[in-house]
Amino acid sequence: MSVSLAPVSFKSNDPVAASAGGLLLRVCLMNDNFIRSGGVTIAIKRIAQALIDVDYFVVACEDDSRPQDVGWVPEGRFAMFYLKTTNLYLLWKEILRFKRWFHRENLQLVHCHHRRLAAILQMAQIPVLYTGQLAFRYESWFRWLHPRRMTAITNSVAHNIYETTRQAVLACISNPVQFPDSSPHIDVPRVRNRAICIARLDPVKGHTHLLRAWKLLCDRGERYELDLVGEGTLFSELSAQVERDGIGDLVRFLGFTSDVSSAIESALFAILVSEVEGQGIVTLEAASKGRASLLTAVPGSVDLLPPDATLANGLEFGNAVQLADALEQWFAHPEQVVEEGARFFRFLRATSDPARIATEYRRLYQRIAARVV
Repeated sequence: MSVSLAPVSFKSNDPVAASAGGLLLRVCLMNDNFIRSGGVTIAIKRIAQALIDVDYFVVACEDDSRPQDVGWVPEGRFAMFYLKTTNLYLLWKEILRFKRWFHRENLQLVHCHHRRLAAILQMAQIPVLYTGQLAFRYESWFRWLHPRRMTAITNSVAHNIYETTRQAVLACISNPVQFPDSSPHIDVPRVRNRAICIARLDPVKGHTHLLRAWKLLCDRGERYELDLVGEGTLFSELSAQVERDGIGDLVRFLGFTSDVSSAIESALFAILVSEVEGQGIVTLEAASKGRASLLTAVPGSVDLLPPDATLANGLEFGNAVQLADALEQWFAHPEQVVEEGARFFRFLRATSDPARIATEYRRLYQRIAARVV
C-alpha cells in the first residue's frame, strides 16, 4: 500500500533547480526489491544517504520473501506498487495508481535501477533516469522501449547499453563506497592463508567452481582457508559439496552479515568469480580495505582491474583449474598481494566516493527536472 504525504515545498539557490520550479528536488528511488544481501540495495541506500539536499521516496515493485532492507528509508517515504505483474489489466491499474501517487507527492522524476521497470515508466510518460547495473544480452523489446535517459555503473555496462539500444548513456557513475585517505595496513602473518568471497549463494556467483578450485588446491597439498559470506538458495548444495570433497575444515559458511568490513579484514584478498556482474560492490568494499580481488573477466568486473595489476586476474568463468592456479600464485606471494591491494585502492578510491556520486546524480536530476536532457 502506498503512503500519502502532504506536499512540501523547499527553496533552492541552484539555478537549474530554480528553473525547474524553485523547489528542492523530490525524487523517487525505485528497484524491484530491496533484499538485504543485494548489491543494488546497498548502492541505492548509500546514494540516498549521500543525497543530503534531495527529498527522496523509495518504491519497491514486487513481494519478495527474502529479508528486505528498508530500515534506512525515512518514515512514510516507502511505497509498494506492483509494476512487475504479468497481468496486463493489473499492470495498467498499478501504473495509474503510481502516476496519481507520483503527482500527488510532487515528485519530479524516478531514478530506477531495473530496466523493465524503467521501460514501463518511460511508456507511462513518467520522467525516468535508468541506471544500468548489469550487462544484458540483446532483446528487441529493450531496443525499442528503453528509457531516453540512462546511466551505467561501468564503462563495459555503458558499452553494453549502447550495443543493445544504439543510444549512449548520459554518464558512467560508479557504485558508492567510502574509502579512507590511505590504504589500510594489512597484518600479513595473521591473514596470509585466508581469502574471502562475499556474494549471494546463487549459481551466477560461481561458488560451485570456486569450491572445485579449493578441492584442487587441497589435492595439491595446499591448506588455505576460505570464508564464504552470504545467504541464498544454494547453501545446502554447497555445504554438501564441501563435505563430499573433504574440505570442511578449510571452508567456513559465515552467512549474512551487515558488517562486511570486519570479515574482509580477516582475509588477505577477496574473490568474486561471477558469471554476470555489473560492478561488484564487494570488490569496492575490499579495495577500501586495501584488499585486491580475484575476478572473472566479465563486464563490470573487468572495469575494476587496475591497469598496473601484476598478478593473474580476469579469469574465465567456470574454469576451476585456471582459478586454482591463480589462487596458488596469490597465496604463495602474500607481499605481492598486499601491493596489488594498494593498486586496487588507488584505482577505485576517487570514483567510488559517495559524495562525488551523489553530486553527479543530483546534477542529472536537476537537468532532467529542468528538461535540459
